[in-house]
Amino acid sequence: MAVSEQSRAVRDRRIVRATSAFDCGGRCPLRLHVEGGEIKRVEGDDVSEPDQLRACLRCRAYRKHIHHPDRLTYPMKRVGPRGKGAFERISWDEALGTFASELTRVKEAYGNAAIFLAAGAGYLGSLHNGPAAAARLLAMFGGYTTHYGNVSSEGAVWASLTQYGSVMVGNSREDLLNSKLIIMWGWDPARMISGTNTTYHLIKARESGARIICVDPRYHDSAALLADWWIPIRPGTDTAMMVSMAYVMIKENRHDQGFLDRYTIGFDRFLDYVTGVEDGVEKTPRWAEAITGVEA
Repeated sequence: MAVSEQSRAVRDRRIVRATSAFDCGGRCPLRLHVEGGEIKRVEGDDVSEPDQLRACLRCRAYRKHIHHPDRLTYPMKRVGPRGKGAFERISWDEALGTFASELTRVKEAYGNAAIFLAAGAGYLGSLHNGPAAAARLLAMFGGYTTHYGNVSSEGAVWASLTQYGSVMVGNSREDLLNSKLIIMWGWDPARMISGTNTTYHLIKARESGARIICVDPRYHDSAALLADWWIPIRPGTDTAMMVSMAYVMIKENRHDQGFLDRYTIGFDRFLDYVTGVEDGVEKTPRWAEAITGVEA
């Protein structure tokens, strides 16, 4: 009997190739060791040359999320006052029926604009994407109201849309290998990933002769592992340092005036501010030192 059960267990073991798109766009290839319908071990699929999509620790711990006892796997309906956390389990038929009837009621009484969609749980994959599916469903139902904004990078989104007309801007990470100087300003790719193979290409760029400078109040993993020079700066004073750098570029005529004249507006106002015409204060590195703590 023991031999038979052991043989059945061996037959039930298998490796499933998958990825984790939870709160990350890296989509690292994974090898899931499954036994008895349960993930026993997660390992990266490290043969992804030349992309080098190597799974991080968070990705390797994904099985704990899959099999967590508090993971919601069935519908729950609130039965108490809002905020009290009182819910009861209901059937899928009841949940879908309630959802459909309430959508119809609100649409008939108030119109589609009264239907507000606020979906999202961090899943970034294209397959089984809850927010995308909900948006498609409600669009086919006649439309809906939703929010706008991005808690992660709203400033960068609007700056890119205004300047370039798209959020799909910048060079590929592979182009780091062609760099002579890389500035990691408030950026810790070794910890926050920022694209699965970013650290790999930064290491390769440094091996190819690129110099890496890190500007950050924290001496983090990226500063320790990747940077040739770490510049600590007082939190919230980055703009002062950037303005003083612009002052040096302008005074030493290192800026591209032709590009500025042709493709930008407002540089004359910025020039007056940096050089002190506007307020009588030249934004020199010495001026910035008192603000940032970075030696001129």
